[in-house]
Amino acid sequence: MPKPFEWEPDISRGEWLRPMEAEPLGSILSVVPRGFEAYARLFHPVERDRPRDTRTWHGVDQMTHFDDVVDIGAALETERATWAEVATAFGTTMHAEAQFARLARRDYGDVGGVIDAAGWRYGDTEEGRLDPTSLAVASAVLARHTSTPDAGIAAVWEGWGGLISAAGVAYLRFEAGDDAPAPDIRDPQPGSGLLRREVAAGSRFDLHGNTGRRYVLFEAGANDLADAAWPGRAPWVAEVMWAQSPSILWPDDHSWVLATEIDFDSTLIAGSTQLIRELVQTPGLEVLPIRTDADLTWDGDSLNRP
Repeated sequence: MPKPFEWEPDISRGEWLRPMEAEPLGSILSVVPRGFEAYARLFHPVERDRPRDTRTWHGVDQMTHFDDVVDIGAALETERATWAEVATAFGTTMHAEAQFARLARRDYGDVGGVIDAAGWRYGDTEEGRLDPTSLAVASAVLARHTSTPDAGIAAVWEGWGGLISAAGVAYLRFEAGDDAPAPDIRDPQPGSGLLRREVAAGSRFDLHGNTGRRYVLFEAGANDLADAAWPGRAPWVAEVMWAQSPSILWPDDHSWVLATEIDFDSTLIAGSTQLIRELVQTPGLEVLPIRTDADLTWDGDSLNRP
């Protein structure tokens, strides 16, 4: 039996997702496949902060306020916030097709640093990455809704910096033997990055033609990712704190699919009605059911409301 997080060179295990290529790119059914009972959107949490001494950023010079502070981390109050909390803070309405910038009354790409009436300063959402904690919580639920909780595939987009090669991020990788030359960290060739050469130069699951969505497949069951320590075991993770989540995750019985599209700041899940209902009710997650014809693009008419 394959070991968890082992590289899977057999890309045919992703072929069952091929029908998604017939859907318009960027639509919900191009990210998670047709044929499931229910669908949901998991909203990526955001970070917000404010000075502990003033408890507000209003009237504070952000450039100089911490000039004489030794431990900025201790002087800064930080917490995670849900999209619904952001909507409440800015007087907008949370809904399944919401766009984060609109909830904060900002333009796309102009959210980072916005301050609400209570003095909280918000960071922007993360695109293409579901934070490790949320993934672990979701995976614990997913594991209860498959007959193969210990067997499945985690598909990781090959384009993350430093994963396949040293392009973007440099990694030192020394071969066995005292006489082996030190690697050139400027080498952009496969294997100069985080993944070993065999994996970096190996087969890819190519989805949606020439759109750059090519994935490296790894063995991973829902139970593997439900363990909060999963980032320390995943070969595609360089820094545990900033662990990259799989782009697509599915069990061997194909009972559900979780997908974090590289350009989305939320994650889509397709599965049974019971699964979606449980995810919506799970503490620590912000999940809403969503229609398969919902429009999540920025210019969609459904996004013109706040």
